[in-house]
Amino acid sequence: MYIYLNPQYVIRNEKHCSYIISKSALITTKLEYTMAFASVLPPCIGYILSHIGEGELNASIEKIANTLNVKSDIIEKFIRKIIDNPIKVGWNYKGVTISFPPYLLTSVKEESEGSVYTDDELFYTTDFIPKRPSIPLNLNFMITTKCGTDCMYCYADRNKRYDLTSRQIMKVIDEAHDIGVVNLALTGGDIFAFPDWKKLVRKVGLYGFKPLLSTKIPLKKDDVYFLKESGINFLQFSLDSVFPSTLQTMVHVKEDYIDNVRHMFEYCTDNGIKVTVRTVLTKYNSDSNEIDSLCAFLEGQLCVANWVLTPAFYSGYKNGYTDYRASDDALVHVYKMTKIKSSSVGFNILYNKMSDERYNLHSYKTVDEFVAENQICNANSYSMSILADGNTTACEMLYDNPHFIFGNVRQHTLRDLWNSDVALKMYSYTQQMIKRKENNACTKCKVYADCKLGVGKKVCYVDIAKVYGADRYEYPDPRCPQALRCEENLIL
Repeated sequence: MYIYLNPQYVIRNEKHCSYIISKSALITTKLEYTMAFASVLPPCIGYILSHIGEGELNASIEKIANTLNVKSDIIEKFIRKIIDNPIKVGWNYKGVTISFPPYLLTSVKEESEGSVYTDDELFYTTDFIPKRPSIPLNLNFMITTKCGTDCMYCYADRNKRYDLTSRQIMKVIDEAHDIGVVNLALTGGDIFAFPDWKKLVRKVGLYGFKPLLSTKIPLKKDDVYFLKESGINFLQFSLDSVFPSTLQTMVHVKEDYIDNVRHMFEYCTDNGIKVTVRTVLTKYNSDSNEIDSLCAFLEGQLCVANWVLTPAFYSGYKNGYTDYRASDDALVHVYKMTKIKSSSVGFNILYNKMSDERYNLHSYKTVDEFVAENQICNANSYSMSILADGNTTACEMLYDNPHFIFGNVRQHTLRDLWNSDVALKMYSYTQQMIKRKENNACTKCKVYADCKLGVGKKVCYVDIAKVYGADRYEYPDPRCPQALRCEENLIL
């Protein structure tokens, strides 16, 4: 029997710590809901996963057992638990949660295999020290803040200038490849509003990166063909309505916009490019007529694989949020009516911050429940962002918040920026370092370490800054039951 590392995953081995991380591009269709997976591992486990597929299973186990000086039946028992396993499994090891994603090891060989990066072949002899990797494994590169639309709910700071040149961007992409970055996302604004976008897409394709490109600009036939030839098989397209009047109100586009979208979807179908459609719900497009019409339109597009519905989130760069926010009743209604449709349409209907109950910002009753259930953020643990002007930060939506700027790619390498004083300080920001203590429950919180320290942080610094101000990053996440109360009914 032979087994293989699933091509959806990468194993990275460093001194004292190994990592599993999933590739951002969908490679194995049955894994489309595990795309953001990342986990630390003891080095010995990293060694096993890196070498288990080098020969027939029993022979590989025997060779690994001899190298690690461990009984072969122990390794075999572990390996057989994760071969073709359809669910995430794991255990607690010395106070650290070790997780293994679905189908990490498979008995079926695919066209490609998972990748392994190893800094030092003797890494497995070191003690396990859970830590941040020595390089960013995910890199979000905001190519431009320019965009072909003007969305009423846009979260972006559109006033940025002094963008990097094409030559400077290409140099950073070269460096990302050379140091072993796993996932490189090209974002905006809108990447297709960047004059040399084709050069960038061609470059990342040559390096094997498969970024999920997102746009609201209906692409032309030649552009779609170029993407296909460059190895791009998936696109995300944002579409909020099929009615010109609604589109003009929400995103300020011309009358022929929806016709151009239809043509683009036809080109995608012809070229075998699958499309995820993302719809942002406001009070203008969340009634039955809007949703029924948009759903019917998408049903006629053979390239559509997923339809993601999300309420408009609060933006710090747009005024009048309460004027365009969809009501709680409308969001619940949209959820229920599309749930009914989900069994008959030819694509997946997915939801972000939507359910059959109204959205509640303070959804957790205790801090223990918050830490156990709130979403993990990988910013500055596995991920780093580059803004259009070259500044690097933990998350692109933090923009130029000075507390999170690591430096600029014009003057520093990616490795040095990732390991800068600012980045390391924010990664290990202890309770003793908190300066703003007034009405700040974090100063004495019993779960602070589980919440704000280590690789599995349970806070969103973007939302903290949006709600309480850029200088209050030390405060609790707005979803925490100990957070300051929001005066407005915000969706984050």
